[in-house]
Amino acid sequence: MFSAEEQKLRETICQVAQIMYGREMLGGPAGNISLRLDDETFLLTPSRPFKQLLTPEDILRLNADGEKIGPHTEANKDYNPTSEVPMHLAYYSVRPDVRGLVHGHPRYCVGLSAAGKKIKPELMTESILFLGHVGVAEYAMPTSVELGEAVAEVAAECDCVVLPSHGVIVGGKDIWDAISRLEVLELAAMITHDVELLGGAERMPKHHLEDLLKLRAKLGMARESDKKLLD
Repeated sequence: MFSAEEQKLRETICQVAQIMYGREMLGGPAGNISLRLDDETFLLTPSRPFKQLLTPEDILRLNADGEKIGPHTEANKDYNPTSEVPMHLAYYSVRPDVRGLVHGHPRYCVGLSAAGKKIKPELMTESILFLGHVGVAEYAMPTSVELGEAVAEVAAECDCVVLPSHGVIVGGKDIWDAISRLEVLELAAMITHDVELLGGAERMPKHHLEDLLKLRAKLGMARESDKKLLD
């Protein structure tokens, strides 16, 4: 029914869902994963609980308007797309370089945002290199078009977008790139939390930050917003 390439991508989405569940980044009905097949076609997890139990046949195809399209399978024929479709499509619309998105509710990312604290990637060399500046979207109702608009505004210049008191959405050149960033993001949030408890961090010297951002650029991951880490 599907090409070998698409079948592999469907399997990858299911693997990533299992990883996110194992890392407590999604659970029950929460969280979703998408992948861009081409400019007009996307793969997306359905609106159903227990994403960790998804099979490749459960994954849905959507068009650029967010409508479910075929070919359908016996497993997914009665499934609807996740309600966060507007957020995914809005992110893709401003980032043609992004091929995969993961949306989850990691404990420390959500906890910091609920406390009015920002994740500080500049506290760890790896998070500077792999995340750059972490953007924060304006609060908007989950599942709404307004949330998609808020995400698109930030995603235009950041790979990682925090959704206040909600979760995060992270993009990458493929789905593995996105999930690896999500894991680094949650680790950066954990370190930010611990440093806050210890009374705050000593700021990394600016010339060290500049060297790390040069390396990030050399690795092909630089974003215009990275310079905000130097403020």
